[in-house]
Amino acid sequence: MSDNYTNPDIDDDEDDEDSASDFKNLRAKARKAEKIERENLSLKRELAFTKAGIPMDDPRMSYFVKGYDGELDPTAIKSAATEAGFLQAQEAAPDLEAQQARQGMERVAAVSNGSEMEPSGASATYAMEQAYAEGGIQGLSDVSRQFGVTFEQEIL
Repeated sequence: MSDNYTNPDIDDDEDDEDSASDFKNLRAKARKAEKIERENLSLKRELAFTKAGIPMDDPRMSYFVKGYDGELDPTAIKSAATEAGFLQAQEAAPDLEAQQARQGMERVAAVSNGSEMEPSGASATYAMEQAYAEGGIQGLSDVSRQFGVTFEQEIL
């Protein structure tokens, strides 16, 4: 007997075609995975820049976005954009809640009938700010009533 026995039921040409087809499929899947990975990285970068407050529709910012190669941390991105002159350093903006609380207290004073608050101004102001922060205008008006402020008309 010879060592070169071949089984007539098995077609070697068919195996070669199957393996070539399998390699083609694997290459196609690898290319698809690479494309998806690039898209994923691109979306992560875009999200990080958006969280950092970088206006993505501003043509000037596209230069910064393309050139940035640091961490994808919003704080680091914002810092780098400010250093590079793409963003202006924000000055301390007035606290919006405190501003709204002051406006609320002014509205309370405007509709009150001139009655004075009994406690010291500082503690009453603090209590009213806290009430506004926790309950909005309704909380502010409730605390104002506790301090003896009466209203000629409803605040809201």
